[in-house]
Order: sequence, then C-alpha cells, then structure tokens
Amino acid sequence: MTIKELLLQEIDNAPNELLEDLLGFLKSLKTSPKHPLATYRELLERIDYLEAIVGIRKGLDEFEQGEGIPSDQALAALEQKLGIPPRP
Repeated sequence: MTIKELLLQEIDNAPNELLEDLLGFLKSLKTSPKHPLATYRELLERIDYLEAIVGIRKGLDEFEQGEGIPSDQALAALEQKLGIPPRP
C-alpha cells in the first residue's frame, strides 16, 4: 500500500473537524503562517506514522519473497555489531 493510499484511508476514517483543521493548515501555507504550530506537528506525526506503516509492509513483503533473514540471525548480527552480550 502506498502513502497516497494510506492517506486516503486515513481521510475516510478521520473526523470532519480534523480534516477541516488540516485543510485550513494547507491553505495557510499559501498565505501567512498564522495557523497554530500544533496542527503542523500533528501533520508531521501522521506522515511519520504512515511512512512507518509503509516501511513495515514493504519489509514484510520482501521477507515473504525470501529477501529477508530470520529474526534470530538479525538479532545476533545486531548484538555483534553493537557489542551487546548474548542473553543467557
């Protein structure tokens, strides 16, 4: 699923008040910076969240296609790379 598809899904599930705030924020980008910073932060957080979902889904798809490594091997590699002693 793409970020665009996730955004459309989020729009379908979002309350109208939030969408109105978001639309107001986007309009303010064309005019003046009078819109509250909180909405901008919320937008950035939502984008980060959607990008994380896309990344996780991409990783799962790659793993299902045999492009990944098992978690125990990945953990062992991280432990070695970061100098973390193995668990007993």
